[in-house]
Amino acid sequence: MKYTKLGKTGITVSKICLGTMMFGYVLDEKKSKALINRALELGINFFDTANIYSRGRSEEILGSAIKHKRDQIIIATKVFWSFRDPRGSGLSRSFVLQELQNSLDRLQTDYVDIYYAHRYDPSVTAENLLRTFNIAIDSGKIRHIGGSTLHAWELMKSLWVADKLGLEPIQIIQPQYNLLYREEEREMFPLCADQNIAIAPWAPLAQGVLTGRYKKDHLPDTPRSKDGDIQHWFLRDKDFEIVDRLIEVAEQKKVKPAQIALAWLFSKEVITTPVVGISKMEHLEQAVEALDIELTQEDQEYLEELYQPRELIGHYGGMPAAGDRQE
Repeated sequence: MKYTKLGKTGITVSKICLGTMMFGYVLDEKKSKALINRALELGINFFDTANIYSRGRSEEILGSAIKHKRDQIIIATKVFWSFRDPRGSGLSRSFVLQELQNSLDRLQTDYVDIYYAHRYDPSVTAENLLRTFNIAIDSGKIRHIGGSTLHAWELMKSLWVADKLGLEPIQIIQPQYNLLYREEEREMFPLCADQNIAIAPWAPLAQGVLTGRYKKDHLPDTPRSKDGDIQHWFLRDKDFEIVDRLIEVAEQKKVKPAQIALAWLFSKEVITTPVVGISKMEHLEQAVEALDIELTQEDQEYLEELYQPRELIGHYGGMPAAGDRQE
């Protein structure tokens, strides 16, 4: 395993963050815990979950699996949606602090290392949000603040407010980023590089499309392939052209397409640690192997050449349902 520092926090994290979104939803508790234990054996120390993943079961399973190893583990969880009452979703102070306590109870821990605002809430000011999260820091319930799927201007505004008021700022960003969606390269990544903010992208394999299983004329018969989000996001003609190149490079190097997609991410200095959602043991081991795959400059340019600018996707509150929700 390779390790890196998490921005300005001083925390050392593995170059792979294990996403637990499928635990309790696609995978039962026994299989989920087997993956967690294998991840620990492989040197992964960073685990990502959320209050809504599998309606809270993801947090429960993770908490049960690592409760005796808590001091060795970096845990990130999130808040925005509610699986109990959608009308309560958002980032109001009362909602955030209650959901935080619920997450801590499910995780069987007194604190989480990273607490993300899962999405931006336009009804809550940056000052209000930061003061709420700083209350949780002062009470010892969270260590650092994260933001998931923000616009660059939203992050910049929050940094300005934090500096003005002497509050702990956002220390880590979790954007969507992969070979098929690279819009964050324009403004978000330069801002994070300048401010030394960690970046832990979600959907590094574009919801599975970058595994090579999805063909233009033959989609796998799975619920995910029929999902409206994935069809709009990653199943366009141009996407399949990029996937064809991914498969070509993988065949040349005698590895899996998913490993090349991850190796491409690892080659980006600005990326701290991608959040990799795993449902099979061999996929976990292949992801770790991808850390040692070297892509030449020519390989990277070949994979990137066909990308075209596209609309921003995944922002604000317009998602959940699917098991209450798997990113």
